[in-house]
Amino acid sequence: MTMIEFLTDLNGIGELRARNGQFLGLLSSNLYDSNSIINPNTYSHPYRLDSIRNDRSIYGGMYGLYSPYNRHTITPPLILYYNQPVLIVTKNIEVANGELPVIDPDVLMGTYIQLASSGCLPKSNLQMPKTRIPMTPLSYSY
Repeated sequence: MTMIEFLTDLNGIGELRARNGQFLGLLSSNLYDSNSIINPNTYSHPYRLDSIRNDRSIYGGMYGLYSPYNRHTITPPLILYYNQPVLIVTKNIEVANGELPVIDPDVLMGTYIQLASSGCLPKSNLQMPKTRIPMTPLSYSY
């Protein structure tokens, strides 16, 4: 299975989470889903505090502690599948731990934008429950 096929399978059910447990969006090609990582009014908004697109937040930009765009962070966000980490989202090539694959945040966002433009919407019967299970901060040593 390729990375694109894997991300397509996660469409509507995978979550982007910061290492401190903060929800950063649903992996969804539905632009109208308020939880979607590509919704320009919510999790893709450049001024929202919990958006990886906000250059001045701890979750975005080159210097954010939990930002996938920080090339030096050791705490990049994770993609979770039913609360289990499956991918690390980062531009820091040094963060690979051999246990989880790494994906570039621009590839992640671009994949869901492309899925949206091609009309590939999430399967409604596979969507995560609306109630989110509270998470404790994740800790991994690299």
